[in-house]
Amino acid sequence: MKLILFTWIFFVIAYLLYADAYLSEDRIYYSSDSYHIDYDNEIIYANGHAFFRKESKTVNADRIIIYYSDDQKKAQLFNNVIVIDADNNTTVTGDYGEALYKEGLYIIEGNVVFTDEERTIKSEKIRTLAGEETLFTGSVFYSDDEYDIEAPSLNIIDDTVTFESNVEALHRGSGDTIYCESITYNSETGNMIFLEKVFYVQGEGEEGKRAFLMRSNAVRYFKESDTFVLLGDVFVLDGEFTAQSSIARYFRDIGVLRLSGDVVLQEDEKYIYCNNANYDRNTKKTVLFNSVRGLLLEYHNSE
Repeated sequence: MKLILFTWIFFVIAYLLYADAYLSEDRIYYSSDSYHIDYDNEIIYANGHAFFRKESKTVNADRIIIYYSDDQKKAQLFNNVIVIDADNNTTVTGDYGEALYKEGLYIIEGNVVFTDEERTIKSEKIRTLAGEETLFTGSVFYSDDEYDIEAPSLNIIDDTVTFESNVEALHRGSGDTIYCESITYNSETGNMIFLEKVFYVQGEGEEGKRAFLMRSNAVRYFKESDTFVLLGDVFVLDGEFTAQSSIARYFRDIGVLRLSGDVVLQEDEKYIYCNNANYDRNTKKTVLFNSVRGLLLEYHNSE
């Protein structure tokens, strides 16, 4: 009997060292400066430095209300909310939150900041489900070693990061900016897909730098070769150089542009047509080949 009593006391002390209390049915450890339990409604009110832990997630807030009845199973988080996911090495902070801990759904609102080993994301609201899918909404600002990206919404599933609606992406290394309606970014490979009204603008602010603009319906970017593939209704402007084509490849590291498919180049009133053209931005030289032909348009002043 003494052995049983000693063993029971040992485990109770172990739990108290870990946290103030343990909600056994849901396997939640929780603590606070003070708490009150409403047994009739199955609610725990934790006030002051409130804390609870569920599996790999640790939640801190000034005040936490835990609903542990079978039909609710959730927690409300108030002020200075911090959610740490040890399995995914992520931290989320905000002003208010809700945790549907049985489903693994966590929602944080108000001045939200998400951080992991590779990036920082700010937004007005974040919704994460079982650590597998995370949705950010409201003035999203994304930053990693490669890009600063702004958009109204952002969705992360594994290594795929998707930005939607009026997206602006700044490449930190070159200072170049891309505007579009949607970006799909593979954070593992660094490859990207830009869709709808894609507009590429060379970094501004460097003295003597010529305007360099590219526009197309869609763009694919391959990080390993630092190459952009422009698809559909391509338009390029580089100082006096103007070109249109169906497809273009821009090798940013060497400054070479390759155009193909119904290529049209314009210089003053001269138009040159061909199937393929290579343009070197460093030497300003253009090589045309395959069905090259030209047209000179004359303009008459009616005065």
